Amino acid sequence: MKTRTCAVCITVCFFVLVLFPRKAKAQQPPPLSFTTYTLDSGTANTTGAVYRFANVAFGVDALVKITTISAGIQLKNIDRTADGYLEAFQPEYKINGSVNAYIDFRITFVTAGTSIPTVRPLLAATGLDIDGSPNEGSSLKEYNMIDMGGGSYEYNTYNSQLLLSQAGTAITGANATGVLFGALVDTTAKEVMYTVTSTAVSVMTYRVGSDNQNGSSSTRYASLYFKKFTYQHFPLAISGLLSFNGVAVNNRVNLSWELAADKYSRVILEKSNTAANFSPLYEENTGSLTRSGYTDAEVQGSQVFYRLKAIGINGKTEYSSIISVKLNNGSSEIKASPSLISSGTTIGIDMKEKAEAVLLVADYSGRIVKQQKLNLQAGSNNIALGGFENYAKGNYVVAVRTPARLYTTKVVVQ
Repeated sequence: MKTRTCAVCITVCFFVLVLFPRKAKAQQPPPLSFTTYTLDSGTANTTGAVYRFANVAFGVDALVKITTISAGIQLKNIDRTADGYLEAFQPEYKINGSVNAYIDFRITFVTAGTSIPTVRPLLAATGLDIDGSPNEGSSLKEYNMIDMGGGSYEYNTYNSQLLLSQAGTAITGANATGVLFGALVDTTAKEVMYTVTSTAVSVMTYRVGSDNQNGSSSTRYASLYFKKFTYQHFPLAISGLLSFNGVAVNNRVNLSWELAADKYSRVILEKSNTAANFSPLYEENTGSLTRSGYTDAEVQGSQVFYRLKAIGINGKTEYSSIISVKLNNGSSEIKASPSLISSGTTIGIDMKEKAEAVLLVADYSGRIVKQQKLNLQAGSNNIALGGFENYAKGNYVVAVRTPARLYTTKVVVQ
């Protein structure tokens, strides 16, 4: 943000899956609008204070409680409306120099005029303008955390300045560049925003904060906009890419891919730690070679991103989807990232041991639209899954069946 001064049930064959800028004007009004508020209890701008935002939707109020103010940060204004979006929730804060600090808000949706919780059947919340501020070699990097007790998230994988991470049901978007992005809050600045979508939400947590490595304090404000947005992604796969997988084992990432024969002259494996600013990692001439791979032994952090750049025999350059590989955590779960898609996604599944498996994609009527065999390795497996642009918009279940267990997750084609 800117400174103030500058598993639904379906039957699939023989098994069952259970899932079920200044007053800038948005193109369409959001489903929820945080415009007017009163202090219901406590002392303004301090821990424990509760604010009532009236009529955020028809017959619905929102109670916003300040639950945590960490050391080194001060809440200046519960909802700054001097600029940004009037209908967004925009807390303003001052953060000291050389600290990493945050403020947590618990937002409870209630029947208007009461404290009786009410459920939002479908809720999308977008953190806007999560940027930074450079200063003589050091920088301030903002972050937002949205926790709606579950759901999925999406961001601009094509050219993002954010690093997305998930801990439990909390999804954090942290600025990775420390660059000030534009002069005003803007819902078209997809590079510094992300959206979380969930169902049956009555209570959620919103965290705003900054990692301020500058020596001086800074006054910032955040902007939470209750609307779903679409984001730009790399195409799921280059036209001749048959598979692209990554497996994390013992702090190494084993990558493999298969290309259509005699279609490409050269392929370049690229790597990034932030899903942006990719750098070449490995290059080879392909010719008639169809299967290849590479082991990345220099992995830092808990998550790394890869993509393929292929040069066709006609000279045309194509890019693959981005594979997001997390280092081993010893669990056995499945996840689609992103889960709100237009063409493709990456399926991540952590395995404790090797296993043969079958991957199935089914629509909510139970019709299987895709099926393929997998050889899962011990560790973090990541499978590029595409072709969704050929399917009708709506909800789909992705299932991975091993001899020991059935894993399921949901994707939404929009």
